[in-house]
Formats: sequence, structure tokens, C-alpha cells
Amino acid sequence: MNKYVLVSQQDEWGCGAACVASLLGVSYEEAKKRVEKIKGLSINEGQDRPGPGPGLELHHIAIALYKSGVKVIADWYPDLAKIPMGTIACFGDQEKYIDEHYMLMTPEGWMDPWFNLDENNMSARYRDDYPGSTELLVALVPVSA
Repeated sequence: MNKYVLVSQQDEWGCGAACVASLLGVSYEEAKKRVEKIKGLSINEGQDRPGPGPGLELHHIAIALYKSGVKVIADWYPDLAKIPMGTIACFGDQEKYIDEHYMLMTPEGWMDPWFNLDENNMSARYRDDYPGSTELLVALVPVSA
């Protein structure tokens, strides 16, 4: 599998895993195994117990990438016009995304692993820009790949 291809998330909380898959050029299932190993739980687990909630936190993604040879740094104030390829960004919006949503910057634009927000048929698509109603909360910017 090549880097930066469209990867649809296959779990409700799988957007981070899909971004990892596209960045590393591995399957969704392989990326999911890598991030779940770091989290210590399934991507969807965590809501009903103390500790991490469902989905992935920044450090789950950053450590999984590091163990795969990609070092990232977190940038809370990135210049949107200069975001490099391979950046995984976390977006927030209480209306569109009840919690946060990860997207990956690619040569084709933002790879959105759940573009259509259809729970029965999750599909990825490239976006020219991130959704206007959202706020970029933090970016995991690659410093080595």
C-alpha cells in the first residue's frame, strides 16, 4: 500500500488509526493494531472506565508513529498555509464532530477518513481545506519520515 492513499476508518473512533495507516502506507487493520497496542485498549473502548476514553489521544498516535520510524512534534499553533505533508491534525467542532476528528495532510489535500459521517458506510475523501465550521486544535507535525 502506498503512502497518502484514502483510508476509510472502520470503527466509530478510528479516524486516528486511518490517518496512521495512510501516512505509513499500511492497512487500516495494521495501523489499528499498532495504536491499540500503545493505548492498551480497543479504539472504541474506554468510555465506561477510568483512563483513556474511546478514540485515540495524541500520544497514542505519536508513539505508534515513532515506533514505526516517524517522529512527530505537537504544534498547537500551526501556520495553516505551511502545514507539511504527513501532518495529522486534530479538529474540533461541537456540531459536526461531537468529539475531535483527525485528518491527514497529503499531496491531494486533507485526507478525511470519515468524510460523509455516515455510520453505515464510512468513506474517506480528500478535502481542499478542512471543514469551515471546525477549529484546528493541534497538529502532529512530522520531523522525520
